[in-house]
Amino acid sequence: MTTRPAPLQTTIDLGDRTAPLTARVNRRARRLIITVDSVAGRVIVTAPSKRALPEAIDFARNSSSWIKSRLADTAGAKPFADGVIFPLRGRPTTIVQTGSPRNAVRQDGERIFVGGDSGHINRRVTDWLKREARSALTARADYYADAVNRKRGAISIRDTRSRWGSCAADGSMSFSWRLILAPPAILDYVAAHECAHLVHLNHSPAFWRLLKDIGVDARAARDWFSANGANLYAFGARAA
Repeated sequence: MTTRPAPLQTTIDLGDRTAPLTARVNRRARRLIITVDSVAGRVIVTAPSKRALPEAIDFARNSSSWIKSRLADTAGAKPFADGVIFPLRGRPTTIVQTGSPRNAVRQDGERIFVGGDSGHINRRVTDWLKREARSALTARADYYADAVNRKRGAISIRDTRSRWGSCAADGSMSFSWRLILAPPAILDYVAAHECAHLVHLNHSPAFWRLLKDIGVDARAARDWFSANGANLYAFGARAA
């Protein structure tokens, strides 16, 4: 079994300040990839090999102007509130505060209507999104479990930063509710990924072949997460 090299920790100079920079190896990466984590205010650069790590660090430092603009554009937490625009299934969606707190949260096209006091909007929208995520992920997990001819276990919806989904040896699965913010193809990929673990509880070549066999574009999904995944963690968070 090949051990992944430990990430390198350093900093990047952004002119008026510095930001933590992590350089890591992902042998499935086909190019150098920079990810800006707007919530933590840090930068991650991914290289396809350990030998390419110095080049990756130089690449990130030479991209400091772009990184600084990304941090400025997406800095800080974005609690759900009246007028906030956030991605829902990958599409810009606007929150509209209206009506009584007894009214259920509802979606109409590219707007989400939320009743009650403004101080409760963040919690009410987050709870609604968790229910939407559970419904969507349950349906797609059922679909892909059937595709691999296995039975899944219980599904839980969480808010973890370490992974988007997981599958235990007993077939139980856990998913991040923030997947409902991503485009449907990305949510689909994570559901399929965890269902493939019902057959192969590892990331062996056979695992990746199974994903391909059931029609999942794993590379495109991983590239999307590298470029956009970190930004999903800002939404619904309370500013410190």
